[in-house]
Amino acid sequence: MGRVKPATRGAARWVKRVERLERSGLSIRTFAAREGLKPGSLSFWKWKLAQPGRKVRTGATQVAPLQFVELTTREGPKPGPMWAGFEVVLSTGRMVRVAGGFDSAELARLVGVLEERRS
Repeated sequence: MGRVKPATRGAARWVKRVERLERSGLSIRTFAAREGLKPGSLSFWKWKLAQPGRKVRTGATQVAPLQFVELTTREGPKPGPMWAGFEVVLSTGRMVRVAGGFDSAELARLVGVLEERRS
């Protein structure tokens, strides 16, 4: 691995500053004064980092938090040529195979989570 470029280090610093700003609950002007920053620079970086599809290289790998839904079944599918279940194809193209005897509330929660994460 090579050295981190100065611009990358600068972007990483602004990511941390904007995160601290948002955790603080302070206005941009108040937070900037407290941290010795220019309010315009802080405002610009907050806007830049919030742009959809905009990637700022920070030198660190960012991973989206995962959401898990616990599923329970009453009885699994019976082995054999005939499977008493069905498949649900979501708008994202993902497919969920559901065995007979499923819990409809749990399936609805799973589909909701999968549809939300359209990535």
